[in-house]
Amino acid sequence: MSAIKSIGVLETDGFVPLIEGADAAVKAANVDLVEWRKIGRGYVSFVIEGEVAAVRSAIEAGRAAAQAVGTVISETVIPRPVTELNTTWKK
Repeated sequence: MSAIKSIGVLETDGFVPLIEGADAAVKAANVDLVEWRKIGRGYVSFVIEGEVAAVRSAIEAGRAAAQAVGTVISETVIPRPVTELNTTWKK
């Protein structure tokens, strides 16, 4: 398993803000969209990975786009996450 440089997660209330946010995020920086998940009660999230600066920039762009059409619940950027997190994605 290769080490992940950084991951970013954006959680929204509803699918439309998620799609808007994910689209803006991957267009804003050199990141890969790893997956999206239904969390429950209408909450959904997406996960991206890439270089730390790129992930930070992508999450900022994703948050702005998602907020334009809906509600952002939370976001995070984790530099150098533990390798075990790589096994939780559906790749």
